[in-house]
Amino acid sequence: MRVVVAVVLAAAAVVVGVNWGWKWVLAPLLGLGILAWSRATLRGMVQGGAPGEADVAAPVADNERTLYWCEQCGAELLLTIRGAATPPRHCGERMHERVELLGD
Repeated sequence: MRVVVAVVLAAAAVVVGVNWGWKWVLAPLLGLGILAWSRATLRGMVQGGAPGEADVAAPVADNERTLYWCEQCGAELLLTIRGAATPPRHCGERMHERVELLGD
């Protein structure tokens, strides 16, 4: 709505013959565009994650131990709460999942 008003005012100024120069017409339009982009970016950060991505926060079963390990450097990561279905990355590649069943 604001962009339409700014464009109409700029067109009216050109028709009437007001010599504002290009920066008086372009600056408000550019400012509104930057404002709309920054609001959308901040809204995406506040909501978190990609649209349609489900929150999966299921605890790991008591009788199993889930580990992720990096094939390149050998680093291991113990999983206590499953946050997502995809494995984490380390050394630029996805880590491998290893599930160990614990005895009662």
